[in-house]
Amino acid sequence: MPERDTAIMRGGKQALYISGARGARSMNGERRTHSQAAYSASAAVYNALVGYYAFDHWRENLERLERRYHLDTSCVVDAACGTGLAAMYLAGRGAEVFASDLSPHMLKEAAGACKGGRVRFQRQDMRYLYPPRRVTMLNCATDAMNHLMREADIRRALSSFHAALIPGGYAVFDMNTSWQLREGGDNAPWDFQACGRRMRWLSCWDEGRGISTLTLVFRDGRGDGEDIVETHRERAYDTGWVVEELARSGFSHTDVLDAAGLGKVSDRTRRLLFVARA
Repeated sequence: MPERDTAIMRGGKQALYISGARGARSMNGERRTHSQAAYSASAAVYNALVGYYAFDHWRENLERLERRYHLDTSCVVDAACGTGLAAMYLAGRGAEVFASDLSPHMLKEAAGACKGGRVRFQRQDMRYLYPPRRVTMLNCATDAMNHLMREADIRRALSSFHAALIPGGYAVFDMNTSWQLREGGDNAPWDFQACGRRMRWLSCWDEGRGISTLTLVFRDGRGDGEDIVETHRERAYDTGWVVEELARSGFSHTDVLDAAGLGKVSDRTRRLLFVARA
């Protein structure tokens, strides 16, 4: 496995420290840009940016949750699987895994890394999951749910999660809080290099709408002097409302934990972890 870059907390904001990165706050000069779909360019560098760090945290939490809730991980849906790190880990332990993502670029990275047919990959929207059969656990990690911009989308996703589970199965998913998204949106560009790519990272927070917007620019990404621009948006949702919608979707019980340590949630919790029993 290649050298892992590390995402750490500094000064209350999430900062990415890229191994061997050369960074500056800005680059002068106007450049032509070309907008592309989210993850069309970043999928190839996602693990180096945040994927490995997020996976290590996810794995540690999952192993603790397995002991606490006696989770059955023999047959799992990994919704919004990204580059497939969680799916490969579960399959490596003997689980039957149905992994899906809406991004074809993420699925390409995941399928390329997971050889031997241990994981079945499908392109699916997490609001409309159709696994071959019901599973014992559903995983949806790394704030994928925050990418849904409407309450109706959250409702549909939760109903889809419940429909994918056997009675007594668990849905385990996380969501960034407004505190996390607000603290990360400083409107200051950050230029750096990762995996041989020159990139710019700019995030901002809309308090009224509860939406964080990340603009990721790949400098000279097309080799013709034109930059590639990806825009990623995340919306924060009220915790109580999400719990109510889980109940309406058919889940019998939900615990909400602070993803940092699996303790009680506070007003400074950055990421919520939902453990919902079907």
